[in-house]
Amino acid sequence: MFQRGVTLVELMISVAIVAMLLAMGVPAFSLWIQNTQNRTAAESILNGLQLARNEAVKRNTLVRFNLTDTSGLLVWNVGCVNPTIECPAVIQTRPAEEGSVNARVGISTATNPVPAPSDYFTTPITAGTGVPAGVSFNSMGRVPDGNVGTDMLRIDVTNAVASDGRRYVVTIGPGGEIRMCDPSLALASNPQGCS
Repeated sequence: MFQRGVTLVELMISVAIVAMLLAMGVPAFSLWIQNTQNRTAAESILNGLQLARNEAVKRNTLVRFNLTDTSGLLVWNVGCVNPTIECPAVIQTRPAEEGSVNARVGISTATNPVPAPSDYFTTPITAGTGVPAGVSFNSMGRVPDGNVGTDMLRIDVTNAVASDGRRYVVTIGPGGEIRMCDPSLALASNPQGCS
């Protein structure tokens, strides 16, 4: 018996096939990365809003969630509206360096209709629109009546690099309910949908 090796031609064909497969997979992988950054950003906003609402109830005072970067980068802080020793002006922050480098936010202060028409979330809010902005929660976990229409009630998360990246929307209802949804899905057929 004698052993047989791989010829140079066979090796080159194998390398070419692997290179073609990688070339086909890179765009999909890149889009997946951008979609993951958008989801991470939306979840960060959702967590920050829930923190502000919980702190307001726990501390029995007004607590505010603020998006602070004018270009729409995901930078937020949570703090008491009327700071004291027991309730500081800054409870928690999220700097821009903390992941989601391509995710951008735009906000709206308009009250979201319930139920929302099927085309209500079709058009994304442009990144940086309305920012800096915030929303306050009172000791009952609600948006104070005087703040509805001036506080942000909708946050759109888009991607600066991938225009076809998945967009997420975070909504805040006057009763303090916070929800993250995907506007590309119909709420009637998927609980993750927006309208």
